[in-house]
Amino acid sequence: MEQISKHDALAILLESKVNHCLALAEKYYHQKFEYQSIQINLKGRAAGQIRYQNTRSPSANLPLLRFNPYLLKKYGQEFIDQVVPHECAHLVVYVVHGFTSLGRRIRPHGSEWKAVMQGLYQLEPKVTHNFEVQRKQREHYIYLCQCHKLEHSLSVIRHNKVLRGQAKYLCKHCKEGISYKEQRVAQ
Repeated sequence: MEQISKHDALAILLESKVNHCLALAEKYYHQKFEYQSIQINLKGRAAGQIRYQNTRSPSANLPLLRFNPYLLKKYGQEFIDQVVPHECAHLVVYVVHGFTSLGRRIRPHGSEWKAVMQGLYQLEPKVTHNFEVQRKQREHYIYLCQCHKLEHSLSVIRHNKVLRGQAKYLCKHCKEGISYKEQRVAQ
């Protein structure tokens, strides 16, 4: 018999919660709430995201529901219980109201979204999560100048511009070009 990995089990629970939240909305609003797919590939600080390819007409295409795999794995059921209804509430609001209502743009966490969170999902409408996010270690590239051998720290983007010949950086003190010394990982 095949074992289901923790990641796969959490993905199944997450999809089940999405379908449950949207079934509640369908029963309440008497209309369908469909999505294109669920993707567990969101990076960075965001826990979840709903994306429409065509924001002018949400009914013209189905949204993608995206979730952060790091936070899903770290927080499991707590993540599913908080983040999935939050994102489903966005989907419900956009289907019911569109992106504009009464001549004004619907705000992502505005009154319509808050009403769905409280009325339909019985949850406090929290805009941001309190999950601890893993900080990405940033690479810095150390360059030296000609005058006093001062160290200049360049980001990955600036370093790559130097390598491609798209930029040249000068020391603020001696006004001479700087040259590459070494790479460091800053925490």
